[in-house]
Parts: sequence; C-alpha cells; structure tokens
Amino acid sequence: MIDAATRLPLRHISVRVPWHDNGWNGTVCSRPKENAACLVLDQIRETRDDAKEAENAGQDISEFENQNFPACLRERGGFMSPFEYSRNITHPYSATSQSHQHFAPTRYRYPEFSAACTPYRWTLVESAEEIARENEIGLDWEQEERSRELMGFKSSWLQEKHNHLDMLDTFFGALEPEQSLCFFYAKRTPLAEDPRRVIVGVGRVAHVGQAVEYDYSRMGENYGKLRSMIWERSVQHSIRPGFTDGFLLPYPQILRLAEQDPDLDTSGFVAFAPEESWDEFSYGSEHVSHDTAIASLLACADALRAAQSIVEGDLDTPLRWIDTRLNELRQMRGPCPGLGAALSAFGVEHGNFVAYNIATELKENEDPWLLVEQAFEEPALLGKGLERRIGGTTVRKWKALPGDRRALLKLLSRFDLSADQATRFYQETEREEARISVTDAEILANPYLLYELDRFSIDPIALGTVDRGVFPDEVIRSEHPLPEPSGLNDDAVDPRRVRAFVVSILEGASSAGSTLLPQNRVIQEVELPRSG
Repeated sequence: MIDAATRLPLRHISVRVPWHDNGWNGTVCSRPKENAACLVLDQIRETRDDAKEAENAGQDISEFENQNFPACLRERGGFMSPFEYSRNITHPYSATSQSHQHFAPTRYRYPEFSAACTPYRWTLVESAEEIARENEIGLDWEQEERSRELMGFKSSWLQEKHNHLDMLDTFFGALEPEQSLCFFYAKRTPLAEDPRRVIVGVGRVAHVGQAVEYDYSRMGENYGKLRSMIWERSVQHSIRPGFTDGFLLPYPQILRLAEQDPDLDTSGFVAFAPEESWDEFSYGSEHVSHDTAIASLLACADALRAAQSIVEGDLDTPLRWIDTRLNELRQMRGPCPGLGAALSAFGVEHGNFVAYNIATELKENEDPWLLVEQAFEEPALLGKGLERRIGGTTVRKWKALPGDRRALLKLLSRFDLSADQATRFYQETEREEARISVTDAEILANPYLLYELDRFSIDPIALGTVDRGVFPDEVIRSEHPLPEPSGLNDDAVDPRRVRAFVVSILEGASSAGSTLLPQNRVIQEVELPRSG
C-alpha cells in the first residue's frame, strides 16, 4: 500500500488501444485483413495471422482458446468486451533466456469492460530513476543490480519484483474509482492521415485490479531468486452500450457514411488528444492531468457536435455526460493546478507532495495560498513528515521575498506546469540560461509571454496551458480572478490574449511552409475559446 505522505494526487489515465472495426466488443474484426491501422503496434504487426483472423471474422472471442485469440487482445483490443475472459501471459525473456527458465505461463483474468494497462515509462530504467526521485519512491537499486547479475545480460527495464510493485502501486494508486477518467486512444485510425493521437472513447475508472506475480516452475538455477510482477493491471471502466456513463466516438458510423460518399472528409469528425500533452498519451498508459482531461473532453465535444450533422442516433447523452465531467474537473482542478511546480521552483524540496498535502485540507475550488503562507510561518502544520521539506532557510527566504517575486510565484501556480517549466521562468539564472529575456514585471503584466517566449524550449509551455490559467471557466474566474496587472477583467478579446493566438496561428503556418499569411485569413482563423 502507498503511504498517505507519498501518495500521488488524483490523476486520470490514458490507455492505448488498437483500431478495431467492430467497437472493441470482444470479437475479431469484421474485416480483419482490411485493418491496416492496428499494424502500427509492434505486438500486433509481429503476431497477427491474417488467414486465421479472416476465417474467424466477427467471431466472439469467448469461443476461442488462448492460442487462437486475435493478436489485438495483447493490446487491449477487447476493452469493451461485455464478458470476462482469461489468457496466458508469458515473461518476454522466458523463451530466450536461461536465467528465466523458471518463469511459467501465468493465467491473467480480464474482467468485463476492462483494459489491462501497462505504464511502460514507469518501468523503463532511465525514466524510472527520475520518476522515483521526483515522487520519493524508494527503489532498491542494490537488489535491482543483483537481479541483473542473475540475468547475465543487459536490459533497459526494471527487473526486480519489489521495484515493480513500488512503481506500479504508485502509478495506479493515483487513480480514484468514480473520479478518475479513462481516455482510450489509438495511434492510427482509418479516419485521418495524422500523427496525432485519436481519442476513441472516455469513461470513468470503476475499479483497479490487484497486482499479479508471475507463476514459476522449479526449472533453472534462478528459481526462487529472480522474481517479477506482471506489469499489466486491469482497470475496469464505466462505458456501456447506451453511453449513459461514458461513450465511444461514432467513428464506425462515419466510416460507413464515407463508403457511400467518397467526398466526405472524415478527419473533420475526429477528436485528437491535445498536442501539448503528447507524453500523456504515450507509453501504453500514462497519467493525465486535470487540464489535459479538460482539453481532451472539449475536443471530444467538438467531434460529437460535428458528427450530429451526419450521424443518426443519440449524441446528446454523451454531450451531457461531458458537460457534467467538465464541471467536476474544473472544481477538482481548482485555481492553482501548478502549485507543486511553483513550490518546487521556489526551492521547496518535493513541492508536489507539499502541494498535495495542502490540497487534502481544502474544499473544492478553494485558493490554497492561505494555507501555503501558514505553512511557511509554521511548517509543522503540514504534518505527515512533510514539514521537513520547509526548513529554516526556506522560511527565511520566503519572509524576505519581494512583492513581485511572490506575485510571480502565485501566478505560475495558476498554470498546469512541470517543475522544470516553472523553474525556467521563476529562477532568473534559469531564464538567462534558456535565453529568455523578460522581467518579473513583464510576465506579471502579460502572462501569455510564458507561451510566446518559451516556444523554442525542449518542453515548451503550450498556449492552451496558459490560456486555461489566465481565462479559466467561470466557476474559477468569478471566485478567483487574477489580480492586476495579470487579469483580463473578463475580456475574452484582450489584446494580450489575441496576440498570443495570432502568434500560434503564424507559427503553425510557418511549420507548414507558409512564411506569410494575409491579414484577413489570420483574423478568420483566430478562434478564442470562451473559457478553459
């Protein structure tokens, strides 16, 4: 179990699935040979048997034995299956490595309406080191090294059972049934020749399954010494036929219409995951922040409204569901989603944990800064061992902080930034190193400079990230207006906001090869969201 002091704040989850022409409903595709989109995934491309799948087209997988399952089940191709099924999982090294002879095929249960999620980034050594450090996960690197010595060969992945548990328990521990959302996405679909991730459905997390360890035989000298967890963990979701609690986008209906009308541009009905959140829709499964969840649901709503013009059936129900979830997310998000990043930028060790601990004491949509300031006055208020994160030096630095510096810190907390992004703009030495020429006063006067001046960074701050902080939903804007000079005074066409969107349009045109755009075209393309 994850200790309360090190539990991550609530997050949502993205789940990669292959394209399926029959709704991911526990059947083989209706026309499997024509499904080229799913071949973008290695495990399907390397194992799909076209002849066998064509013979079994449309068949219910409950009628098959494990060895006859379609290749897409390894990539969550049956996440809408209305029945439970099981299949054998084999350790990837068991067939080729003497050191893994004792790993036996292990029966894994897939409950109805579930996806076995694998957060690959959390098990990759290079990224796991950074994740463990940021989240205070105490990985046992000595035991990890002993496991590697037993293997006798190099691997880029974590190998030791308890390290697997620490990382995976932390990852899945951030999911809260009934509150966390599940975003199912595909890398490729027949609807659009576009590299962006395509959202195919959204539901709520209903249940997170238990960890499963591999079974072992008594073969080989490493029996009892080398042990591992299955990285997959079943996450049940709320999407059901009728879409009263979640939905699938009507892509199959749109494709059928395109077969009748070859001139129909199907790309206009696709919900793309936010480009600025690429990493959150990668690595098999990954955490999704509140801000990214909001942007993703807005994209889904746009796609559904576009589909209403051509698709018959009830699309109002999923649109109402999205509206309800958006209201919940905006409350969960609160006015300061970047509090942890801002505290880290100021120099608070493990600022995200401090922010999370403070958030547990707040009501929904409550400003956290009153408690933050109290914690700087009396760090013991944090409790749970986190008070040591605010030492005497940090307290003295806070008390001596000039007004503009403190105002900038509070402004940065309004945006869903990473610690590196916040530090790059808060710490003046980091600004210089990043060649960002701007003063605190200039950022306070125009927060959109965070986007404009950061566009050439390795991990640039997205326009949408800034806009959702400066011009959030009315529920946040009315209770927590940005102070002068940063605020827009509820003016959606504030010149600072318009300029940032014009910069975004010109930059997009430049990337496409256009160095000039007519003024009237720029004006036509500027579409300012009413709120984040």
